[in-house]
This record gives sequence, structure tokens and C-alpha cells, in this order.
Amino acid sequence: MTVAVAVSRPIERSLSFAGLVVLAIGSLDIGLEQSLVLPALPALAHEYEASLIATSWVATGYLLAAVVANPLLGRLGDVFGRRQMLLVALGAFTIGGLTCALAGSIDLVIAGRIVQGTGAATGALTLGILRDATSPERLARCIGMVTGGIAAGGAIGWVLSGLLVDNISTQAIFWFLAGLSLMLMAGTLAFVPESPERKHVPIDVVGAVLLGSGLAALLLAISKGNSWRWDSARVLALFATSAVLLAGFALVESRVREPLVDLAVVARRPFANANACVFTAGYASFVVMIVVPQIAAMPESSGYGLGYSTTQTGLLLMPMAVVAMAASWVAGRSVDRIGPRALMAMGSATGLAGYIILAVAHNDAAEIAVFGALVGVTFGFALTAIWAVVICSATTDKASVAAGVNGVVRMTGAAIATAVASAAITGAGLAGLFPAEAGFTRALVTGAIACAAGILASLLLPARSSRAPGR
Repeated sequence: MTVAVAVSRPIERSLSFAGLVVLAIGSLDIGLEQSLVLPALPALAHEYEASLIATSWVATGYLLAAVVANPLLGRLGDVFGRRQMLLVALGAFTIGGLTCALAGSIDLVIAGRIVQGTGAATGALTLGILRDATSPERLARCIGMVTGGIAAGGAIGWVLSGLLVDNISTQAIFWFLAGLSLMLMAGTLAFVPESPERKHVPIDVVGAVLLGSGLAALLLAISKGNSWRWDSARVLALFATSAVLLAGFALVESRVREPLVDLAVVARRPFANANACVFTAGYASFVVMIVVPQIAAMPESSGYGLGYSTTQTGLLLMPMAVVAMAASWVAGRSVDRIGPRALMAMGSATGLAGYIILAVAHNDAAEIAVFGALVGVTFGFALTAIWAVVICSATTDKASVAAGVNGVVRMTGAAIATAVASAAITGAGLAGLFPAEAGFTRALVTGAIACAAGILASLLLPARSSRAPGR
């Protein structure tokens, strides 16, 4: 499919302070879209009488849609303008939020979350706008601001989720998200400048379908492996289908003129190196967000649960988000001096320590709060380092696509983490009436493995960051 747009033109004006504030709140919204929902997963499971695996798809469906939306809307942003696609992404947040708020079953909630996942492309589009409209001297700090905004959204969302769920209803979190997205659309129209546009660029719809369906088959196989048996015909067929679809995706991307995911760019340094790093960071950052709410909500009679309400669960997770926000702020101001490699290594090593301790000591609220917060350093340090490499290495016309591909890999890591963690918990079976504690330990161990892989992957990043090339 080919679309024609107006002749390329330079950006009309630089980003004002008000525009920067809108983008910062937009990055806050990205954090809220995830953090408001995760502490409420046990409440959603209770309200809709859904299983752990079914409820986990409230998170997985969002991430899966985000995987496809990041490069697709990133490419459309390069075609039609990034502000215009940012409005589309924010519109998806709004429509998805309304669908979830009005849903009468877990299936409709999952459907609404898939629509909301399309809005996750806000992150890549925001980075592209910053790349276009800020000076090279300000770019690293602005990237840190975006990462910090996402982390701040997490910090606020953990607590706000509980206040809304415990005092109003589970649907209140979705009404809030829909209203915030509408406000951001108005702010974007008023204060965010448009980016350069291109002419006669084909949109790779086939690639998007193959990527989304291939990953969906993979995640479904992982999530259903325990209940259907890993060696059953259905699970093996799903793995085979996933392999065929993803192979077809790679074949299509290598032949189309304007691929959804430019494999030539993905395979070239430093983008390939950054993508290897961001997969480990995406996986490591998400495991704790799935495991901790389940432990916190489990009754004390289970022998390991805390019997917490949604508000208490949010407060338990808030230190991790606060640390992530602080780490992003520090990383954004030190990446030029310290370099991406050192930041990635330090962030991964800190997360590794946190996961190892959590795997053996997760029966006390203080332990979870303190050692879970160490994973926040992984988020803040690693993602700021990786995004600095990606954005500063991309040419202007590929900025959103490069960030989008990086977002694809990060969201894929997070989606796989969600499926693997849920499968580990259910696979351990029951101890009496409750899931066996061993399942939570195994899930946390996979987070430690991802952090260890992140330390090794950090060696692939440049020792020093480079300024963005000329526009």
C-alpha cells in the first residue's frame, strides 16, 4: 500500500517549553497505562472470575499490540508527520480506555487493552519529535526526561490504581486513562510542532500482520503450555505456526521497498547491539511487575502472601518506580560523561542483585519494597543508555522508525516476560488452595537471568555516546 503526502518541508518551529511539558505528561501517560492496570490484575480476576492466565492477557494483549504499533505508527509518523500520528496514538489510548471501562467480561477488557496498546507508540513518536525539535546539546537530557516521565507515571500509577479500585471501582482506572488521553490530545494540538513529511512512501501492512500474528502464536503457546501440556499437538502447532509467520515476516521485510522493520538497520551496529540490550531490559523490568502484585494479593494463609489491598500493593511497588524515575534523571545527565556501556552494565548488575535476593526473600513487605526497587535502577539506567544510542545514531528520516524498532524489541521482551512468569506460577501447581510459592521463585529467577544477560549485552554498546547527526 502506497500513500502520497505533501512535499517534504523543514520543521516549522522548535519545541517550546509548553510543548515539552505536553510531551513529558505524555510520557507520564505511557507509564500510567501500564502501572494503573498491573496492581489491579488480582481485582480484575476476582471481578470477572477469570484465571491467572486469562487475566495476564490484560497485560500481554497491551504489549502485543504495542509491539506492532511502535514500528507501524513510527513509519506513519515519518510519512504524515509525527504530531499527527501522536494524536492517533493518544486517540487509541482514549478509545481503548472507554472500551475497558464499559466492558462486561474479561474478554472485552482484553480487547480494550489491545486497542490501548496501539497508543504505546506514543513513546517512539515522542522521541522522534524530540530528535527533530531539540538541539543536540539538549537531546540527552530530553531523553532522560521521557524515561523519567514513564517512571514517574509508574510511581503515581501504583498508588492511584489502589485509590481508584478500592474507593470507586476497577472501571475507574480506565475512565481516568481515557480522560487524560483526551487532555493530551488537546495539548498536542496546541503546543507540539509538526515534523517533516515525506512523499510516496509505501506502508508495510503485510509485515505488520505477520509480526503481530507470529508473536501472538508464540505468546499463546507459552501461556498455554502448562494447561495444554508442552508436548501436546496444539502447543507444538502454535510454536510451529509462530516460526513460520515470523520467518515470513523476515522474508517480507527483506524484499519490500519500505519495510515495517528495516532489517538492514536492525542488523547494523549500533542498532543491533542496542536491541539486544533492550530485550534483556524489557524482560527484566516487567517480571517484578507481574509477580509482586500476585504475592501481595495472596492471603496470609497461603504461607507467603501479604493479603494486601490494591492500594497497599501500589504502595509496595511505588519505591521501584521512584527509584526508576531518579535513575532516569541521573542517567540523562551523565550518559555523555559515563557512556552508554557503563550505564547499561550498572543498571543490569543492580537489577541482578535485586532479583537474586527477591527470589529467596519475598515474604516480607520491606524486603519486596527495598530489593524490588533495585530493579528500578535497571529501568532508568538501561533504557536511557539504550535510547541515547538509538536516537543519536539515527538520521532524521529514520528517527521514529529506529526508536519504534527498539520499542518493538523492548515490548517483545516484556510480553514474553509476562507469559513466562505466568506460566512459571501456574506450572508449579497448587500448595493446598493456593499457587505454590516455588512458582513465584522460578519467575523471579528468570528476571535474574535476564539481568545477567544484560550485563553481557552491555559490552556491545559504545563506551561513549555520540551527538545526534545533522538534521
